[in-house]
Parts: sequence; structure tokens; C-alpha cells
Amino acid sequence: MDTIGKRIRFARKANNLTLIDINKITGLSTGNLSELENDKFLPSANALIQFKKIFNISIDWILTGEEPDPNLNLQSIKETKEEYFSSQYTEDEKQLIESYRKLDNTSKQNLWGYLNVVISSYNK
Repeated sequence: MDTIGKRIRFARKANNLTLIDINKITGLSTGNLSELENDKFLPSANALIQFKKIFNISIDWILTGEEPDPNLNLQSIKETKEEYFSSQYTEDEKQLIESYRKLDNTSKQNLWGYLNVVISSYNK
């Protein structure tokens, strides 16, 4: 199945549901559902979420025809993000960010005030 519409139709039929059944469950008109299945337009985010729940399928599969990578997990995403950002900053910048994050809101506001004074005098 090479299109989103064909995958939606396949999932609907695999669940023995008619366009009218989907209309009753989602409120999407049968005309819109038919147009979705015939690739006249793409489903909205809300429709994708409803199809995921109704058909018990992944949104990845609806959009791409592929299942999500089971080896991809939040920890690996976090590690990748940390690797990316750690390569973007010097050690001084990293230490500054870590120290800033430990401050309470009042101290952060005071620091911003101080930085604005330093920056404005530096730009003169």
C-alpha cells in the first residue's frame, strides 16, 4: 500500500468497519472519509489520532507504511540530544548553563539584569 488513503482503507476494512461506522465513531463525514481514502487530501492530526485508536495502528504506519523503530526509545533520544548539545558549547558555556539552571527565579532575574548592564557597557 503506497498511499495514506490506501492504508486507512485497508485498516478500516481489516476491522470490518464501514464509512458509516467510522462516521458514527469520529464524526467525520462519510464524504470526507471517502476523499481521505481516495487520497484527495491528507488527514488532520486529530483524524490520525482517532484512526490510531480505532484501528489500533501506529500513526507512523498510516503516514509512511512503516512501523516505528522498536529500538528507538526515549533514553536514546535523550542521549542523542545531549551529545548534540554538548558538542555545541565550550566547557565554560556548559558550566554557565548548569549553574544558571540551579538558580531560583529571583536570582535568574538579577543575573539577567547584571548581564544587560555588562552587555550595554560592552557595546559602547
